[in-house]
Amino acid sequence: MSQTAQYVAILTLYFLAMIGIGVWFNRRSRSRSEYFLARGKLGPATIGISFSATQISGSSYMGAVGTERIFGYNFSPAGVSSAAAPWFSYILLGDRLRRIAGRLGSVTLADILQARFYSKAVGAVATAVMLVAFIPLIAAQFKAAANVFEVLLGMPYWIGLLGFGGAVILYTVLGGMMAVAWTDLIQGFIMMLGFAILAPVAVLSAGGFSEMHRQYGQLNPQAISLMGKMPALWVVSDFLVWGFFQIGGSPAAVTRFLIPEDERTLKGAMAYSVVFQSFIYVCATLIAIASGVLLPDLDQPDFTLPTLVAKLLPPVFGGIIIAAVLSAIMSTLSGILLVAGSLVVENVYVKLIGRTIDAPQGLRIARWVTFIIGALAMAVAFRPPAAIFWIVTMSFSFMASAFTFPFLLGLWWPRATREGGLAGMVGGAVACVVWYVLGWARYGSLENWLGGIWPALFGPMVSLVLMVVVSKLTVLPPEEVTKTFFAD
Repeated sequence: MSQTAQYVAILTLYFLAMIGIGVWFNRRSRSRSEYFLARGKLGPATIGISFSATQISGSSYMGAVGTERIFGYNFSPAGVSSAAAPWFSYILLGDRLRRIAGRLGSVTLADILQARFYSKAVGAVATAVMLVAFIPLIAAQFKAAANVFEVLLGMPYWIGLLGFGGAVILYTVLGGMMAVAWTDLIQGFIMMLGFAILAPVAVLSAGGFSEMHRQYGQLNPQAISLMGKMPALWVVSDFLVWGFFQIGGSPAAVTRFLIPEDERTLKGAMAYSVVFQSFIYVCATLIAIASGVLLPDLDQPDFTLPTLVAKLLPPVFGGIIIAAVLSAIMSTLSGILLVAGSLVVENVYVKLIGRTIDAPQGLRIARWVTFIIGALAMAVAFRPPAAIFWIVTMSFSFMASAFTFPFLLGLWWPRATREGGLAGMVGGAVACVVWYVLGWARYGSLENWLGGIWPALFGPMVSLVLMVVVSKLTVLPPEEVTKTFFAD
């Protein structure tokens, strides 16, 4: 059997297993709430790994490894802060979101924002921001997967895109959150196994740890230190953006906080998340530095990982690595698809339009909406506008700017008002877009920004100022809102 045939056989079995999980859970969802959230039906390992697998995405395997191969240790603060991201999210949002979602019966984060800021306009803006950001984010994951098939199997880009995309959409549409979370758990262990194989093989192939760093320093001397050629502000921003600002930038992952019914489950989930992400990002750094030595002439950073796999590993082990890459992509895709579907059904169809639907009708609509969103994102992925990492970065920055401080101040500051919340969301999102536009006008690039300040840092700062100032100038929230959100 040829190498390509072995890869195809391994990946076909993998896809069939994931679809089988979707079919298994197909009849277990009896309502829209169960389909989108599965509250109280998942344990700490499933929730924790699902949170992290959704957050990590294909950008960490395809985009970030390729980017770190170029920037070296200048880029390592992103890995460190990404590994620490669960701490920020769980401690600052987790338990409060869990308790409030239980009181309100919320299915989406937009539900909670709408209730906290007592305004349908806030719910509508939150829904619109997420949906606008989700489409290119989903498209980026489809592109990452299609690149894997293109490099390793020699398939045309569009065939890999349709085959992979069809499998993910199918099991997500069939099984809902139960299927998504359980496939995330399986995929999370595959991710760890894949990197546990590739990291030591890559380091040894580069001559061992010391020799690898010596050669990398010769090839890329400015990237061997933490600061190197990057401005200090860029490095500090890197740490803040990929750690703290995950609070607002990863709503598909944060939605997992609405699932547990008790604090013990949530704390257990946090432990699984921290261990999982720490392991992944340590391995990713080693692989990236080794690839700089082993693939010095590679032109396309997004192809770093699949090219390294094809160079170093036999098909059996290579198939595990590729399954790990695809697992990261599938986890993020399925999580975002489900959240996007829940927003359209719960916040647009039911709350904004005002339709009343029974359980069977709700499930049918939920599945169709999820399918349509996936198909639309796949269409965008046929001609994606930029490299994977920067598509993900822009979508992340847009959501981080809109949601980080409305979430934080909304849950921790009783004085935050409806007008303040709306100003924070709209102002942060607009500031992020304007900062990207100004950077493009000045430098002709999405990777350079005025003063070296990331849009994902500038937007949230504008949001924070607007939210505090406007809240101070407007009337206090109603007493019932304060009781619901701050009684304990």
